[in-house]
Amino acid sequence: MDLRNYLKNQIEKGKTNWESRSALIRAAGENVNGHTNRVLKEYENKFHFGSIIEIKNREIKKYFDKQAKNSLISVEGTVKVINKNLPKDMRISETIIYNRLKDPKFNKNNLKGQTLDNQISKTAAYKVKISDSFKEQLRKIRKPGIYLYLETTQVGNTILRLKTGEEYGNLNNSFPPNEDSIKIIKKLIDEQKY
Repeated sequence: MDLRNYLKNQIEKGKTNWESRSALIRAAGENVNGHTNRVLKEYENKFHFGSIIEIKNREIKKYFDKQAKNSLISVEGTVKVINKNLPKDMRISETIIYNRLKDPKFNKNNLKGQTLDNQISKTAAYKVKISDSFKEQLRKIRKPGIYLYLETTQVGNTILRLKTGEEYGNLNNSFPPNEDSIKIIKKLIDEQKY
């Protein structure tokens, strides 16, 4: 079986996790050389290379690095977004996110998991009356792939929730509903455009 057929066969079987590119090429019975590396490059985005924990950590770090400094993140939402980028046999849970939030090596943006406690401690910024002009500003920012809406927390306060699709970095952040947050959100969206 030639390398292309072997790679297609592995993709069909769902065997997409390999320790290294070389290990995959050797498993096909081929020598590692320029030609086999070029063939593998055609299919490379279908495979995950490295140990399972390295792959999970890479995806978590990539997600954390895209978030605004000092923001609250929905741990449950974070898990859903990261799991979309991982194979079915490598799914993560909320526990690993809580652990990585405590690790400064991963959490360089000083993110915090959104909980009832940290929402209550910052309630003053969220106890505001929402004007029609503020709602209009939100409508102007929304477009396909950018979801920006007001959300009521468990304690009855209002937050501004930003969720974006893949083209805008798969963000899922909350902000106080004020003008400063709108400036931050616009900047975030501009930075995420590819």
